[in-house]
Amino acid sequence: MSDQKETSAFERFQQFVRESPTIKLFVIGFIILLLLIPLAFVQDLVRERQNRQNLAVDEVRQTWGHSQTITGPFITIPFRPTTYGVNGERIVTNEKRYFHFLPETLNIRSELKTEKRTRGIFDVVVYNSQITISGTFRKPDISLIQNIGNPSVEEAFVAIGISDMHNLTDLLELNWGEQKLSLSPGVENAEIVNSGVSAPLNLAQSGDEVTFNITFNLRGSEGIRFLPIGKETQVEMSGNWGSPSFQGAFFPEHEIGDTSFTAKWKMIYLNRNYPQQFVSLPDGFYQSEFGMDLYVPVTDYQKNDRAAKYAVLIIALTFMVFFFVQVLNKVRIHGIQFLLVGFALCLFYVLLLSFTEHIGFNPAYLLSGAMTIGLIGIYVSAIFKNRRLSVFNFIFLILVYGFVFVIIQMQEYSLLVGSIGLFLVLAAAMYLSKNITWNEQLNDRRTT
Repeated sequence: MSDQKETSAFERFQQFVRESPTIKLFVIGFIILLLLIPLAFVQDLVRERQNRQNLAVDEVRQTWGHSQTITGPFITIPFRPTTYGVNGERIVTNEKRYFHFLPETLNIRSELKTEKRTRGIFDVVVYNSQITISGTFRKPDISLIQNIGNPSVEEAFVAIGISDMHNLTDLLELNWGEQKLSLSPGVENAEIVNSGVSAPLNLAQSGDEVTFNITFNLRGSEGIRFLPIGKETQVEMSGNWGSPSFQGAFFPEHEIGDTSFTAKWKMIYLNRNYPQQFVSLPDGFYQSEFGMDLYVPVTDYQKNDRAAKYAVLIIALTFMVFFFVQVLNKVRIHGIQFLLVGFALCLFYVLLLSFTEHIGFNPAYLLSGAMTIGLIGIYVSAIFKNRRLSVFNFIFLILVYGFVFVIIQMQEYSLLVGSIGLFLVLAAAMYLSKNITWNEQLNDRRTT
């Protein structure tokens, strides 16, 4: 008799475990935690492929050119500082220093032509820019140097800073008043720039004011920067790129189209924190630089990474539907079946990443989603054995994947749309759960 009671109690316990909604939720939660392991591998795979892309981008930039910064032109006059002896005599030291003079006006025009270079399966955006620089200089005031040292006027030179020299495509010649100065690579002094071109300057042949201009082609990538070293500086830039990202200390007047942009900057020397002539590089000199970057709003790998971050949400929503189906419609779903569906949902992200590298993110998402939804739909129809429930599950998966796709495409409104969607899902779950008697099996056992 006691054996029958023990058997009966054990059977009731087994029935409680099989039918209790609370136990089912714990099992589903455990399976979701288990699926975090393959999801972590998926995210690592996305990062690894993105690192490979970054390496390919760096290889292209090494040969084509990095981000460019244009500084100048400016005049530099070497001098030897003087000190005073015990008798008050002026003594010239052996130290060689440099006095720098900036232009009165500086006008820059840059026309960017972007193109894509391919390295393996990866595309890199680069540009070729035609740059025209013009303006005026006042004759340097030598008395400023004489107050602190002995100037070497015969060693004066004019220089233009170019951050990445190996991608110049022309020999450079600077029109300096009536002269034509052939610019040579390198600068004698690296206080202002450590890469650029320069030419000796005969100040005796320069008037009180001299005009200059130069045009050259420059290759680069990422972006381009300028420094407002003129007493008045104006920069005009245009290009065939529809998503420029303006950077630096000054923001331009601009117009942006789908495939082009124009931008104009205008500054005066009062807008920055250094004078028109100085000896040592002033603090904040390079903090005044400005320009633009070739901004890519959301790369395919960023989209894959964002999609992978929604994986737990998709798995949880899918399992939530399975939970309500089995509780409200008395359909038995085994834990192994939950696990197989979860693996299929994880495999979607591997398919998405691999297809993205060859056909782009949007077609890859459509193809991977169709394969995953079709696989799960066929498998679930065999489990449910109910056409209505199978069609509902199929439509639900389409809506979930479509919802995540919309969020990924958005930038400014992704958080808003995502939070509203989750609120509606929670409301639906609360509505459906009101019909579930969570302790029904436990109460039945207590009354027997």
